[in-house]
Amino acid sequence: MKTKEKKQKIQTWRKLVLSAIGLSIAISTGFLEGVHADIGSGENWNAPDVQSNYINIRNPKGKLYAYIVLLFNENPHFVNIIQEYTIPMELMQKDGFHITEYKNYLNKVKDPALYRLANVMLNVYLNPGKFDEISLQQIRDGLEKKNIIVRFSRDKNHGRERVILDYCIYGSRRKLSTSHPLFGTKEIIYNIIPYLYYDEFSTSNSTFYFDMIYINPEEVQNDYIIARRVMNGENVDSMFFVGARVTEDIKHCLKRAFTSPQSIKAEIWKMFEIHELTHKILNNSFNYFDQVTGEELALCSTIYHNVYLGLSVMYSYLDYNVTNPHRIAALNYLKFVANESGKKDIVKNPALVRNMPPGELRRISKNHFNSVLRSMKSGIGDVKSEAGRDFLFSYYGRIFPAPRYTRLYPVHPAAE
Repeated sequence: MKTKEKKQKIQTWRKLVLSAIGLSIAISTGFLEGVHADIGSGENWNAPDVQSNYINIRNPKGKLYAYIVLLFNENPHFVNIIQEYTIPMELMQKDGFHITEYKNYLNKVKDPALYRLANVMLNVYLNPGKFDEISLQQIRDGLEKKNIIVRFSRDKNHGRERVILDYCIYGSRRKLSTSHPLFGTKEIIYNIIPYLYYDEFSTSNSTFYFDMIYINPEEVQNDYIIARRVMNGENVDSMFFVGARVTEDIKHCLKRAFTSPQSIKAEIWKMFEIHELTHKILNNSFNYFDQVTGEELALCSTIYHNVYLGLSVMYSYLDYNVTNPHRIAALNYLKFVANESGKKDIVKNPALVRNMPPGELRRISKNHFNSVLRSMKSGIGDVKSEAGRDFLFSYYGRIFPAPRYTRLYPVHPAAE
């Protein structure tokens, strides 16, 4: 590697390391406090504690994870979290530093089972041709038992075959038991449960990864607290779902969305899963990434599954003071409902939707889902991003602080 390229690489890693350390400090000093402060009796809080997990990376499993990231990605960040300056910048200037440091780590591993696994990973890196897909699958399963979630793939673009990691995450994963209510696809998708902070897992999303979504437990907990307070007739000052005020429309729907207080959290969690699963299937099966289409299909799916919980999401989208894909999707849905039901006033008065029969709304939601899907498949792309703009400024032209529809928590006032 040329000297200039090495210097650029080192400068890049310096920025990454400093940024990541700053994030880890900020998060570990109270990132979850806002949620822990208002846990209701009888509700268990199972989200991993970020601060304790930064300590946990110093255990044997965490060290193996850190050195695998070093070996395959030449990234010393996690090794340096375990012990500061283990791999200083000047060491990174040496060719093959990541292999040398991995071997040094390997020589210090005392647990026989862990040593075998760590040694196999070195061989995978150095001798990729010796491992077939079945062998890599077995190695992946062994790593998962150590809380190291990986996906192997082969890279043949550098003159020789290499085994690379599509992802390498310290945590665990759970296969989704939720089936999508409207897509017929039967994909195996996992919810990732990270034990460290990663930028891509800061808020719930469908992730960059083919077989994985992420549900942020804090977001579920936030909305659970809001729903519980609404059902108890208490005041709510925090923001619902993706940053909306808890309006009378949302309160009305939340009061009708759950069969019992005990079902609140499970239903909200399932709603998040269906939402992200919609985006994931749209990306995987159709290679389609238009945000408005994704939000529109997700909205139809959540309303079809749980009419009133889905409508509460729709009303939260309508509360935005900015024109974004979420709000446009809700306006498109309203327009379709108005046309299907013949109730044209719905476009100007969305509160009318909440009084429609649930069965009719499920039917209309399914029809709209299929209509959008047909348009998308045919290439027409009739997902009118301009739909409802006149209504947008005539009815929702009020001035409110623009909500953050990509949420960073805590948002609940109980801990403030």
